[in-house]
Amino acid sequence: MVALLLISGCEFFSLGEKAMPPRQIKASYAGLQNQSVGVMVWADRGIRIDYPGMQLDTASGIQNKLQIAQKEKIKDLEGTKFPVKPASIVRYQMDYPQIETLKLTDVAPKLGVNRLIYVEIDDFATRPHPGVELYRGSMSGTVKVLEIAPDKTAKVVYEESDIHTIFPAKSPEDGVLSGDDYRIYVGTVDAFTSEVVKRFAQHDSE
Repeated sequence: MVALLLISGCEFFSLGEKAMPPRQIKASYAGLQNQSVGVMVWADRGIRIDYPGMQLDTASGIQNKLQIAQKEKIKDLEGTKFPVKPASIVRYQMDYPQIETLKLTDVAPKLGVNRLIYVEIDDFATRPHPGVELYRGSMSGTVKVLEIAPDKTAKVVYEESDIHTIFPAKSPEDGVLSGDDYRIYVGTVDAFTSEVVKRFAQHDSE
């Protein structure tokens, strides 16, 4: 009888834990409400050569996921507008490569928004060891938010470095046999952009 009670008790607590709603994590930066927002991504020349779509794919992933979160009535994104398409910002970067030598606070006011999410991609790979037929995507970067005032002055108000993701999640360091470079690329960018968006919207704990 005691054993049965112990088992029943364990089952009860297990069920109770499953019934508990997930803990909510607050946004690290909660200043996008009722603002116009743009997303700019920078990657060094080597990454751009290997992955020409990296800047657009990353910026689009972040903006699309913010818009999805907005449709899900996430309070942090109430009234947020996205007037500039990521493709337009990438085109601006391509047409004016000299902006890479300018201060970010001088570039942000030119983009027609009052909040700029800026991502620097520090590292990207689809394989842990080049030339080996094992796959494990990794991507890391730094995220900054700039606030642009009505007088067109800008300042960095939020910064977080070393945001890092791997794909597939929890895969061994040596990589996995299944996959290909394209699938790993897509999954890694998706994982990274999801991680970035968590900084701007309240979300469930893992």
